[in-house]
Amino acid sequence: MLRHATIPMRQVLRYLLAHPTGRWVFLGSCIGFLCGLVAAVFEVATDLLSQRLLMDFAGLPALVAVNHSADVAGQLAVRPLVLLAVLGLGGLAAGLVIQRWASAARGGGTGVAVHAFHHERGIIPPATTWTKLVASILSLGSGASGGREGPISLVGAGVASWFCARLRLTARDRRILLAAGIAGGIAAVFRAPLAAAIFAAEVLYRGPELESDVLIPAFIASVVGFLTGSLGLDLLGPLSGHVAHSASTLFQPPMVAFHAGDAPQMVGYTLIALASALVARWFITLHQQTVNLFNRLPLPFWGRPALGALATGLIALGLMVGITHGLGLGEQGVLALGTVGGGYGVIHWLFAGMTGHHIAPLLLAGLLLVIALGKSLTTALSVGSGGSAGLFGPSIVIGGITGAAVGCALEGLAIGPPLAACILTGMAGVLAATHRTPVAALLMVSEIAGTWLLLLPAMWVSGLAFLLVGRRSLISGQVEGIQDSPAHRSHLFADVLARAKVRDLTEAPAWTVIPAASGIAACRALAMEAQQDQFPVVRADGHLVGILDRLEILKMTPDPLLDGLVVADDLAGGAGAALHPGDTLAQALRELNHHRVDELPVVDAQGIFTGMVSSGMLMRHYRKIVEQTDRDRADEGFQRRVTETL
Repeated sequence: MLRHATIPMRQVLRYLLAHPTGRWVFLGSCIGFLCGLVAAVFEVATDLLSQRLLMDFAGLPALVAVNHSADVAGQLAVRPLVLLAVLGLGGLAAGLVIQRWASAARGGGTGVAVHAFHHERGIIPPATTWTKLVASILSLGSGASGGREGPISLVGAGVASWFCARLRLTARDRRILLAAGIAGGIAAVFRAPLAAAIFAAEVLYRGPELESDVLIPAFIASVVGFLTGSLGLDLLGPLSGHVAHSASTLFQPPMVAFHAGDAPQMVGYTLIALASALVARWFITLHQQTVNLFNRLPLPFWGRPALGALATGLIALGLMVGITHGLGLGEQGVLALGTVGGGYGVIHWLFAGMTGHHIAPLLLAGLLLVIALGKSLTTALSVGSGGSAGLFGPSIVIGGITGAAVGCALEGLAIGPPLAACILTGMAGVLAATHRTPVAALLMVSEIAGTWLLLLPAMWVSGLAFLLVGRRSLISGQVEGIQDSPAHRSHLFADVLARAKVRDLTEAPAWTVIPAASGIAACRALAMEAQQDQFPVVRADGHLVGILDRLEILKMTPDPLLDGLVVADDLAGGAGAALHPGDTLAQALRELNHHRVDELPVVDAQGIFTGMVSSGMLMRHYRKIVEQTDRDRADEGFQRRVTETL
C-alpha cells in the first residue's frame, strides 16, 4: 500500500522538475525551507553557548554576548582570565573539529561556497557543511570576532548541494541552487531577504557583474528562508532570550530620510564613502596578511585558532582598560568588548542614540574609529588564524561604527547627515567594498531602515567605496567576471561553435583526394605524400564514395596481380559520416569525436565533395572569433581577459 501511495508523489515531483515555472518554485522553496531551519538552530545554539560562556562565566554584558538589542548599563564585571580561557578553549575546540573532519570549514565560509560555484561544479561535501556548522557554533559561542552570515552562507550552500545530489540534478542546477542556498541562509540570519538574494548573485564576482540565472531561485529561497528562520526563532528563540516576533528585523534604527533640500549633506556622505574605502582597504590587507602569517607559523593547525582567539581577547581587554581607565570614560569601556563576538550590540547602542554617554563629539568620533580599527584586527586574528567565523557581519559592524565616527565628527555642521543615516550608509560602504556587492549593500540599507528614502546616499556611498577599493576583496573564491569563470567557459565555447556553420569556415587548405579508380599502389603513393589522416575517395563526377584511413592504406601490401582488380572504390566506406555546409560547427565537433577522427569530408546536397573539416580548423575558427570579440571589447573600453584564459 505504501508503494502505491508513493507513486503519485513521484509523478508530481517529475512534473514539477520538468515544468519551467514549477521547477524553480519547488526547488527554491525547498532550499529556503531547509536553510531557514538550519539557520534557526544555528542562531539559538550560538546564543545559548555565548550566554553561558561569555555572560555567565566571563561576565561580559549582553551588549557583547547576544545579537539582539541590549543596553550599556551597570558596572563591568568582566573576569579577564576566564574570558581568555573561554576564547582559547573555544578556538581550540573549533580547530580540532575542523582538522578532524573538514579543513575547508576554516575561515569565513563564503569564499568556499563561491569557489565551489566556479570550480567544483556546485559540489560541497556534506562533511564540510556540518563541520562548518559545529565549528562556527563553537567559535562564535566562545566569543571569536566574526559574523554568522559567512558560516550560514556556506552551510546554506552545502545544504543546497546535498539536496541537489539527492535529486541528481545537473551541474548547472547545482550551481544555481548553491547560490540560492547562500541567499536563503543569509536572509534567515540577517533578516534582509532582498539584499540576500542580490548578494548571492553579486558575490560570485569581483567586478560589477552578477549571475542573472541565480536571481529568481534566490528570490524564492530568500523569502522562504526568511519566513522559516523567523518562525523558527519565534519557536526556539525564548530558549536564548529572544522575544517572540523579535526576528522580523535585525536592527531597529530610527526613521531617517534624504530629501532634495539636504543636498549639502552629500559632502558628508562623500566623507563617509572615503572613510569606508580606507577602512575596507585596511581590513582586507590586514586579513590577508594575518592568513599568511598564521600559515607560516610552525604550529599544528588545531593550535592556530586558539592562538588567534587568545590574541583577540588580549586586544579587546587592552582596549577596554585603555578606554575605561586611560581615557576615564567609565562604562563606555564596554564598547571595546564589541571587538569580540559579533559586535552587533555596538550598532544597537548607536541606533538607540548612545544612551548614557557624555563625551565630546570629536572624542567620541575618535573612540569609535579606534573600535572600528580594533574590530578589523580582532576579526583578522579570529578568522585569519583558521577559526570558523564570518566576515560579512564584521564588515557591517566596522562600516556602521566608521559611519558613526564620521557623523559624530560632523555633528552640528550643515554637511553632517543624521547619525542613523551615517551608520547605515557606512554599513553599505564597507560591505560593498570588502565583498564587491554594491547593489546588495544599498538594498540592505533600505531594508534595515524600513524606507527607500535613503536610497540616493546609499547608492553614492556604495558606488564610491566600491570603486575606491579597486579589485581587492575579502572573498578569496571570487573571479573577475563571468568570462573568467570555469562555470561559463564551456558555455562560451559551445555558443561560438553553435552559432557558426560549416560554410562559415574561411580556411581552405589543399586536401589530397583519391580518385575512385586508383589502385593500391596509387593510394599508397598519395597517402605517403599527404599531410592528412583521412582521404576522401571521389568519383570522376565529383561524388564522394567514402573515406580511407591513412593507416589502413599503408598496411596494404602492393601486389601487381591485385592492383588492377582492387581499387579505392572497393575499399572506401563511411560516406554517411560526411558533413554538410549547413551543419553547425558544434555538430561537426560532435561527429569528429563520435568517429574518433581528426578530419571529415564535406558534401553538398547532391553528394558532391566540396572539402574537409578538421578539428584544428574548428579550434582555429573558435580562436579567431574569440580574439575578435576580445578586440571589440577592448575597443569599447573593456579589459582584454578572454584570450588570456585560453
